[in-house]
Amino acid sequence: MDRTPSASPGTYRQVDGHPTTPGALMRAEIAEQPGRWSDLLTTGCDALEQASALLRDARPELVVLAARGSSDHAAQYAQYLVHHRLGIPAMLATPSSISQDAGHLTYPRAVMVAVSQSGQSPDLLATVEDARAGGVPVIAVTNDASSALAGLADVHVEVSAGPERSVAATKTYTGEVLALRQLVMGASRGPELDVDGLVASAAAVLAAMDEQAVAAAAALDRADRVLVVGRGLSMGSAKEGALKLMETCALAASGWSAADATHGPLGQVVEGTTVLALTAGARSRDSVLELARAAAAQGGHVVTVLDDARPDGVADGWARGVVPRPADDLAPLLEILPIQRVALELALRRGLDPDHPRGLRKVTLTS
Repeated sequence: MDRTPSASPGTYRQVDGHPTTPGALMRAEIAEQPGRWSDLLTTGCDALEQASALLRDARPELVVLAARGSSDHAAQYAQYLVHHRLGIPAMLATPSSISQDAGHLTYPRAVMVAVSQSGQSPDLLATVEDARAGGVPVIAVTNDASSALAGLADVHVEVSAGPERSVAATKTYTGEVLALRQLVMGASRGPELDVDGLVASAAAVLAAMDEQAVAAAAALDRADRVLVVGRGLSMGSAKEGALKLMETCALAASGWSAADATHGPLGQVVEGTTVLALTAGARSRDSVLELARAAAAQGGHVVTVLDDARPDGVADGWARGVVPRPADDLAPLLEILPIQRVALELALRRGLDPDHPRGLRKVTLTS
């Protein structure tokens, strides 16, 4: 692998007219997340209630989730949550069917939930416009209330993440996951969220990773490939964790469901391959650990993320025992935090600038 440094700790770049060192933006935005979640749950409660009422009162036969990139990973979380809480089918949209194939879809009684940090992607907008033309109500979840997507929606939920200037999405991703969680739980009249407890748990995980991330990055730097594994509600954060490692560290990483990984990706595990196992969720833990132990038997270096114990066959753990085991619907929010912090430190260790990965832009306009 080419390890030619693109930035060093002493390198300064101009961002909005101010000098900044590599990784400074991503570090600050990771740290903001507990406070931003509190903001969302305070300032966004009216919009979330309206969105939940729309989803509930429409009595849909289908929920369609439209998104790209990190937002698509948040949408995958919502897909599972809709199944668990509402008991109705949920599907991920295929925007190219509209933008590239000039198609038109006829839906049953449905609600579309469109998720986008910027709310600007042309193919996503085309997908929403097509749905609206077919009489499908639209809920938009974005970080920009003035965006085109927000303007198209029947109800818009702003994730309240504030400006995100690092190319690597961190606080916008978790803001979307939390907004989608509240949307679905509200529609199902689920239990009240312990906001203070969630915020305190996130702060505790981040504080622990402030101590562990440098050493964890040093251990991960010896790997030439990484497999990130979750299942069910945690699968989206497994894919998002792999994306963070790929885009910031130029590391060959892939995210999988533990069930799917046994059908092929397990074959990529050789001596020294790192396997990150998202094991905080009670429902999915046994399945993920079964895959992790199989990887360890092939020489893989298995690391659990946010587990409360050290299972057999596991070499290491990030933020182990820091917080009580979270509810399954909250585990993906907390599991991604250690991976964000390690990705930041690993990028810096490799002489890369995680705020400005080579070849990537903050807003990708796919058509």
